[in-house]
Amino acid sequence: MSDTQSTSCCYNGLPQPENIEISVEGELSAGALLNGEKRYSSARTSQSYARALSQSKSKSKSKSKSKSKSKSKSVVTTAGGGDVLSAPWEEMRELFVQLSPLNRRRALRWESLSLPPPPNVPDSFNEIEDLLVKLEMLQDDRYRQEEIADQATSDDLTEILRPLDISEDSHPATVSLIRAILDLCERVGYVYKRKFSRLRPNQLSSALRPFLDNPPHESYPSNHSFQLFSVAEVMTRLLPENASTTELFYVAQRVAENREFAGIHYASDSFAGRELARAFSPYLFNACRRSMRDALQEWL
Repeated sequence: MSDTQSTSCCYNGLPQPENIEISVEGELSAGALLNGEKRYSSARTSQSYARALSQSKSKSKSKSKSKSKSKSKSVVTTAGGGDVLSAPWEEMRELFVQLSPLNRRRALRWESLSLPPPPNVPDSFNEIEDLLVKLEMLQDDRYRQEEIADQATSDDLTEILRPLDISEDSHPATVSLIRAILDLCERVGYVYKRKFSRLRPNQLSSALRPFLDNPPHESYPSNHSFQLFSVAEVMTRLLPENASTTELFYVAQRVAENREFAGIHYASDSFAGRELARAFSPYLFNACRRSMRDALQEWL
């Protein structure tokens, strides 16, 4: 038997893209490439969803830390020069499996996905006009203000777990998978933020006063959008027959729009995050395939 074999395989019922070289131990061999895309309909927010989300805030929040082995950390350097820090070790290793040596000149395929550049300066000012209207609306919207404050970090998973009706106690592997996706996509998003280096809205227009402080990195694409839509992509792939996964797209859209209402992201940032999640999803499915397999066992 040869060391590697080309196969279009499944991991516990999860089909993988074709043309992936898998070793006899189940590891991706160096030089293995993923291909394929997945389309989804863009999620739209609704008044009923916003009310349901607001009511859910009274529930206890899931803040316990994941005990999964995916919490092991790694530090690697991207071709663009940015450090990808504190990402889940096993999943990050799968993304960098083609990497030899670490300091290289050639970007990996997931580092150069097709993502349109941000709008030019005149169009950005048009977007800022929309943000000014949203900020004015926010002044009288206490529920959205609370949402924005709660969504500032990814530590609280309440809005993700609520549609699935799970907790860390009932589905620890699933929660661990979700945390790994958020952590991994945050670092991958920094690669694209560095690539486009778009100024935050109030850095372009002093007339805008954000509800939150600017994060210490670039604006485009929105990492919150990228992370939450990536969770929706993975959970829909993991549980295609579970209708509750569809609501995760509404959650992602609501979170992305809230960053616009806060004045720290353009609408085009949110759209780019959604598109990046779509384009990155085949790589994410493969990198997280073992965590997905473990999580699937909790739903059988």
